[in-house]
Amino acid sequence: MPRPPYGQPYYPQARPRPTGAHAWYMGLFVFVLIPGLGSIVAAIVMIAVGHTCRRDPEPARTNGTAAASWGVNYLLATILFLGGFFVEMIVLPPDDLSGFLPSVPYVTWLIISLFHVIICIAFGVRASRGKVVPFRGIPFIR
Repeated sequence: MPRPPYGQPYYPQARPRPTGAHAWYMGLFVFVLIPGLGSIVAAIVMIAVGHTCRRDPEPARTNGTAAASWGVNYLLATILFLGGFFVEMIVLPPDDLSGFLPSVPYVTWLIISLFHVIICIAFGVRASRGKVVPFRGIPFIR
């Protein structure tokens, strides 16, 4: 940063308060960046980045904890629904593939993934404005 001209007072720039929005944006960025395994890696990254926000001052701590809790929720949903789909298709192959029932876990996971994208954008924008994100889910991390 350049120094002020000689004889002028120097006022240091105030750093903006951390908001914890980067935890939400990292979950979205990694989800889009890595095809295939993006949902699992995005959930793990959200947990890790949200957990590091616990040392920050107040809106970042709450927003980071909410992002980490959402990461745990999304990771469990991914493991449960995609795992259930693969078990249903590989271990218990259906005799007739014309039914819709074997793909219910996969469709449910797609809806949850769409919800993940929407929630990461909405809560990231809300957190970047300095507001506390209202977490809706199972609060695994407090």
